[in-house]
Amino acid sequence: MKKLSFLYALLVISVLFVLSPVTASAQNDKVLNVNVIVSDSTGKVLKDVAIYNSKQNLIGITNNFGTTIITAHIGDEVVFSHISYEPKTMTISDENMLVILNAKTNILPEAEIVENVPHLAYSNKQVWVSDYKVNNAGMYLIFDNNSEHSLIFLSHEQDTMAKAKIAEKYDYLYEDAFGNIHLLSKDTAYQTFYDGEKLNMLYPVDINTFKQKLMPVQVITDSLLVLQRYASMWQEILYISVNRNNKETKVLADCYGPTREWGRTYYRDMVKDGVIDAVQKENPLFPNIMEMLGIEQTNTFGDDAIENTYVDFESSQRARYRLQPIFSPITFFNDTIYVFDLEKDKLIKFTENGTFVKDIDISFHRTTYRKNSRIGNNWDKNIIIDKALGKCYAQFTKDGHVTLKEIDLQTGTTKKTIELTHHVFPENIQIHNGIVYYKFIDVRQTVGRDCRSLYKMQLK
Repeated sequence: MKKLSFLYALLVISVLFVLSPVTASAQNDKVLNVNVIVSDSTGKVLKDVAIYNSKQNLIGITNNFGTTIITAHIGDEVVFSHISYEPKTMTISDENMLVILNAKTNILPEAEIVENVPHLAYSNKQVWVSDYKVNNAGMYLIFDNNSEHSLIFLSHEQDTMAKAKIAEKYDYLYEDAFGNIHLLSKDTAYQTFYDGEKLNMLYPVDINTFKQKLMPVQVITDSLLVLQRYASMWQEILYISVNRNNKETKVLADCYGPTREWGRTYYRDMVKDGVIDAVQKENPLFPNIMEMLGIEQTNTFGDDAIENTYVDFESSQRARYRLQPIFSPITFFNDTIYVFDLEKDKLIKFTENGTFVKDIDISFHRTTYRKNSRIGNNWDKNIIIDKALGKCYAQFTKDGHVTLKEIDLQTGTTKKTIELTHHVFPENIQIHNGIVYYKFIDVRQTVGRDCRSLYKMQLK
């Protein structure tokens, strides 16, 4: 009996010895919902602490109470990051985790940018950027990696505040005149905003309705809405002011190119074919554009006439050359409405209630040796506004290198010139609070796609 008992005990020990690695391995593979609380050394809870896994993917952000729940395995290493505290790496051991971060002794987040050298604005090298918008609230950024397509909200210091997975078709961001950010696809638009804890996507609307109702609104003041309307086959821009109190409308500015009359003639031909009436019904927000142009409407043949007319129009090489849309942007800051009438070489100023102030001559967009020549003029037809500082820049590109010219809004002359010499063909240039942001195609590749990183540089 003693011998049997000894053999039995030996067998049990052997089984436990064999199974113990399996059990440990099973525990390591177990997915846990880990309750995390983060504080500083004084016990103060910390919100907006970003938590990354070993692949540098964001897996959690602490809320106003310093807490969050992350999904991880036993033995996983996670990194806790905050702009004001030293990063900390910890290993997951159970379902509860208390993390204490130490304050940085020297916080120099912009030390390298002072050297006027571009640096990654979003340093996660596992993702590429589809689109972004930066404004007074922070930065909205659409990014991809091998497994997800997401929208994130960053502070101006590029600290991650919130993240939301989105459908792959949403690849564009649009900021309206109200300062709201919209997430766009080819068929739908969502308004999105960060409420202090998470990203919200509300008010879905058909993209055509969005383009017709909201995109034409270019400026909003306490007393006015200013709407943009192209006419004369894109050779004329009418800025129509609408009084927010009595709904009175008037043409604030009429900007037109040298081929406007040709465009008007083409408009009249479209009217005879009954096309204009159908087009006008798509834009009920605006005053009747034909009445403004003195054009009499006749018959309507519906959508087929519109499609056929545009097919005929696009088949004309001469028409495509002559009727490129003119560029005369409008903006509002410092209680002043600015209209860049670049066809007449004027910068026109209005008060916030639409009262004309003055216009000044501008020439930064023209070649010096031949005013109206398009040859040799490397202006990109792009005006970039830094609303945070009330500054205006014109963009020029030569041999892939971009030059920004700051425009003096009092004199219309160039104040200074900044060259972006470090990257060739930067994309989607935006400026906020004296910092220029842009996308650039990196040499790294992910699943065969070009990877665009987001860079920023202090303008000096």
